[in-house]
Amino acid sequence: MKTKSSTSLTRFPSTATALICCSWSLIFSTSGLAPDKAQAAGLPQKSTPRSGSKVYAYEAESGKPIGNPLQVKDAAASKGKAIQLLCPGQGVQFTRIPTASKLAIRYATTNVGTISVMVNNQLSRKVNVHSSGAFIDSYLWAKIDLEVPAKSTVAVCINSDDVAVTVDRILLGDGDLGLPPDIWNLPPLPVAPGPYEPDWYKLAQLYQAPQWWRDAKFGAWSHWTPQSMPESGDWYARGMYQEGHWQYYHHLRNFGHPSEHGYKDICHNWVIDRWNPEELMDLYIEMGARYFMAMGVHHDNFDCWDSTYQPWNSVRVGHKIDIVGTWEKVARSKGMRFGIGFHNSPPRTWGQFMPVRYTSDKKGPKKGVPYDALQTIRDGRGKWWEGMDPVDLYGPPHSADDDSLRSPYANQFMWRVDDAITKYRPDFIYFDEAAGDTLIDLGVKMGLGFLAPQLVAHFYNKSLQWNTGKMDVVINLKCIGGRYNSFKNPELVPVVERALVKSMEADIEPQIMPYPFQTEVTNGDWHYRKGQKYMRAWEVIRLLTQIVSRNGSMIMNLSQRGRGDLDPELVQIAKDVGAWLRINGEAIYGSRPFEVCSEKSLSVHYTRNNGNVYAILLDWDGSSITLKALAAGGATLGKVTNVELIGQDTPLQFVQDTTGLTVTPTAPIQPFSGIKDTNLATRTRVLRITHDKPWFNDDDPGASYVGWIRKCNLGTGEYNNDLTISETPGTVWSCRFKGKAVKIIAPKEPGAGKIEVIIDGVSRGVADLSTNGPRLAQQVVFEVRDLNPQEHTVAIINRGPGPVAVDALIFE
Repeated sequence: MKTKSSTSLTRFPSTATALICCSWSLIFSTSGLAPDKAQAAGLPQKSTPRSGSKVYAYEAESGKPIGNPLQVKDAAASKGKAIQLLCPGQGVQFTRIPTASKLAIRYATTNVGTISVMVNNQLSRKVNVHSSGAFIDSYLWAKIDLEVPAKSTVAVCINSDDVAVTVDRILLGDGDLGLPPDIWNLPPLPVAPGPYEPDWYKLAQLYQAPQWWRDAKFGAWSHWTPQSMPESGDWYARGMYQEGHWQYYHHLRNFGHPSEHGYKDICHNWVIDRWNPEELMDLYIEMGARYFMAMGVHHDNFDCWDSTYQPWNSVRVGHKIDIVGTWEKVARSKGMRFGIGFHNSPPRTWGQFMPVRYTSDKKGPKKGVPYDALQTIRDGRGKWWEGMDPVDLYGPPHSADDDSLRSPYANQFMWRVDDAITKYRPDFIYFDEAAGDTLIDLGVKMGLGFLAPQLVAHFYNKSLQWNTGKMDVVINLKCIGGRYNSFKNPELVPVVERALVKSMEADIEPQIMPYPFQTEVTNGDWHYRKGQKYMRAWEVIRLLTQIVSRNGSMIMNLSQRGRGDLDPELVQIAKDVGAWLRINGEAIYGSRPFEVCSEKSLSVHYTRNNGNVYAILLDWDGSSITLKALAAGGATLGKVTNVELIGQDTPLQFVQDTTGLTVTPTAPIQPFSGIKDTNLATRTRVLRITHDKPWFNDDDPGASYVGWIRKCNLGTGEYNNDLTISETPGTVWSCRFKGKAVKIIAPKEPGAGKIEVIIDGVSRGVADLSTNGPRLAQQVVFEVRDLNPQEHTVAIINRGPGPVAVDALIFE
């Protein structure tokens, strides 16, 4: 091994007859300790870290040598000396250790791998290490949880599967040992205590999406990170390192070669002087958004908050602002529900973004010159990033084939999520990752797999602490059913759909879904690109109404420029969308799907709200129109009694028959004022339809049905073509209502169980939903008529032995 000439190597005196590369049988020799001096015997030097706990420091050269390691003189070592462990079987041992729960090792190496820690002659932990830039002169700390009983022996060693290191000293004690977290040796994140367990089936039994989410329908998203700075599109932090990629050439022209000006420098030079979160939030609200999501971290691995477990964050690098924290304060001050997006999943960041950087150009003047992702903390001396380790941003060199979910990055990912939700208490969190683990993308196995139910349970339980026991949060994961399904077992798909709110990028469900979902869209590129094209306002409304008609919500990114502002064209689009929603919002906010989501032409979508049915006309020229879904004699809709054009007083003539509801304006339809998008102002209108068959549907706002199953698109004659079903005795469906009488509508069928009806806490009786004959839909199975005309609570309990269903309630 080559070293600097100024550093001398000294063979550490051996007390056992062994070669430098000794056998493991010699590791646990206890002879040869210096007899009197505490330092020489490896006894502790006490210090007190910022946590207040005692820390015991041991210099490596004072410990018991194992297998002839080398002692080196090094001015950068804490006492001017260190021990080099170069061969399997070498180590250094410390005795009479007091009780401790943490161990830190100050080491130097040029390798990536592990070293071993022994407690009382037993292998206790493998410790992850990575390059400090040299075997001398540059040191890093590795810190682990380690239970050490009193008067124990602790050894730091290298085994045949470990890498060579230089050890300067170790610290033992409790608390943080006066050191920052070692993000490459974090323990698994324990699931927060609470009723939610990390099991999909158990999560589904306890979760129901909160009403605020189901009512909100439309969200705004700031998909904005340092990758916006070059204004050269999405995934810039990857493309700039791919020789031949258009973003690579953009980087050469505008910033320099990635060996000299890498992504860390993009983060450092990210200027956000035009970011005005107050004005932007006002625009999101004016646009009609009811919830907002801030970007926590993208695949680039740069945290946009005051991160405990990622030093490369927006508070320490660049503009030094807590972006997420600022967004959170502004959103809450304006009454917006607040969420955080996490895109740094192990498959995306560890598997897809990091490995492409561990290389160099294959041709040209920089051929063979490593990109900056292979720099070390030592390379930062005298530079703006001195003291920061590039490995924390780029990861230690590894292969894309590595199992990302079992990498040291996976635990770090979990702790970073916990850090953000603990600090900002979001109403919802989003993961740009599959919930399952069967998909392959860019050669990498995708999905959170076994980590997903742990994250869900942890967030739900933790949220109960700040929501005083109320379940009021949402978590979004992807690839649950559909063309990008990530679950091998198809039976899991409806279970996971109940356990969270699934999200999809730019996809729209083809039919009404039993559980709420979210579709993600962007207006412009996900990260800003100069010259990008925008969806017009009428296209935004077309997407939103189609999604809402299928029981979904839409969240939209307004693509921010690198400095934080929006193009004026995009601002106007947002204002047009908001102007339309202010007129027609009753068809969107708080709505639920009708029995049919759309006409076959997709030019008309349907929703329900407050007893009315809404027909959203997307390309209407103002002439007579027939709505086939609203024909007479259907299972849900009664006789139409009135049709109104929202936002205009033009009288409408209508005829309902078995072919549909035909609506004819009696005067020309006038465009909406204040909307510049012509199609939106003139051809996108909403009809409010009143009929004589009012009912409270089984999943209308206010209905609670934890542990019940939703089914829709049934075609069996139910109200709204859907049911809420219980297969578990003891589970409860409930709602509040105002009136003097209530009828409970449910199907009767062979093998069904019984329901108990409780009103205002008093049992009113039991109804048997079984029948010996054919199945009967829309049956009045229970009726109460002696109530005071005030607010009441009705609870319907499954009393078994078979499944039961709730179809609708009718109040008087």
